[in-house]
Amino acid sequence: MNKVILYQDNLRLVLGKGVFGLKILIGSPVRQKPLILKEFLLSLEELDKGNLHVDYFFIDDNVIEESSELLNSFARENSKSLVTIIQDLKTNDEYLCNEETHHWNEKLVWKVADFKNIIIEHALKNNYDYLFLIDSDIVLHPKTLQKLLEAQKDIISNIFWTRFDGNLQLELPQVWLRDAFDQIPRERGEELTEEEKSLRWGQFLQQLRQPGIYEVGGLGACTLISHRALAKGVNFSPISNISFWGEDRHFCIRAAVLGLSLYVDTHYPAYHIYRESDLAGLADYKNKNKEPANLVQLVKKAVEELGSFHYQQPQSANWQSFCTARLQGQLLAIVKRKQQKLAEQKQIIKVTVTDCVEEEDNNQKRVSFTMIKNSLRDGLRTFEQLESFVIVLPDEKNNWLIDQLVVEDILE
Repeated sequence: MNKVILYQDNLRLVLGKGVFGLKILIGSPVRQKPLILKEFLLSLEELDKGNLHVDYFFIDDNVIEESSELLNSFARENSKSLVTIIQDLKTNDEYLCNEETHHWNEKLVWKVADFKNIIIEHALKNNYDYLFLIDSDIVLHPKTLQKLLEAQKDIISNIFWTRFDGNLQLELPQVWLRDAFDQIPRERGEELTEEEKSLRWGQFLQQLRQPGIYEVGGLGACTLISHRALAKGVNFSPISNISFWGEDRHFCIRAAVLGLSLYVDTHYPAYHIYRESDLAGLADYKNKNKEPANLVQLVKKAVEELGSFHYQQPQSANWQSFCTARLQGQLLAIVKRKQQKLAEQKQIIKVTVTDCVEEEDNNQKRVSFTMIKNSLRDGLRTFEQLESFVIVLPDEKNNWLIDQLVVEDILE
């Protein structure tokens, strides 16, 4: 069992699997069709934010009023976070997206670069630990943000795959190795035959289909950037003596010159709604991301309610509906004693469950998880991180119920 106790308020660090108290800004320039934007915003809401402090910064460049209203609605519904929307930067520049591709011009590229730099300035001015800069046609896996933070890299993109040419079936990642979009591994000056180029390109793409973290030479569209990298001067301004097209190339070249390595995380690929027809595949993507039988959500809710206490409030009894009768009988007396003890100590405990892993074992399941206990007593705040597990069994109606758990971890 891994147990860490930390005595510090306003805590900001990454420790083991848990991420504590980090201040994150999610930023995006937005000119988007309503159906696509709705899915993007929903995926932001569904992100696992754990113990993070997450704010949002949108630049509203929409030409469709419904899209602007979607941003305003998001702000109203997420009032616990600071949601900043800049609405006075709209222009009439034409940006055409169709079923073939997206049509950019030089003026549009550097307008978006200016928007991204405004977001960077806001992140620096307000001392965010990380900026998660993401395009508004991306749908994220709920675990994306936590996984990117866990990597502890200064600049790391979450991978997604796109058919950039609507006439071809080939999907390509948004990362590359060098120059404008070169995805063929080679040494400087190395000459390759067409057959060797094809082989190495295929190997590179196959590698990115495997879960992992890989160093790359270029990235964009879904990128987590540390405060350290921002403070060193990474931005999207054009580099005057480089002719590469696209603001992401200039960002990546500037980062490399500043001594910052670039990485891609492939554990939880995002879904790119590059064209409206891509909406048809979104349901399959979301279904693949669902936890089987909602078992993880069951365990998360049960343990959080069972482990959380407030000395001035009665203990919630909702956890009982997630447990077998045998376990309920075992826990009721323990919970009562714990409540009495906390009342005497005037203590508050808030439990958060993350990193759930489900394992099959004959007719029962084991769910391992990380439990973060945030306690307040006599003005002193403590954080504990514990690795624990529960055993879950099906009842006569084939509903899953918790039958065993490590009581000393949750109720000690």
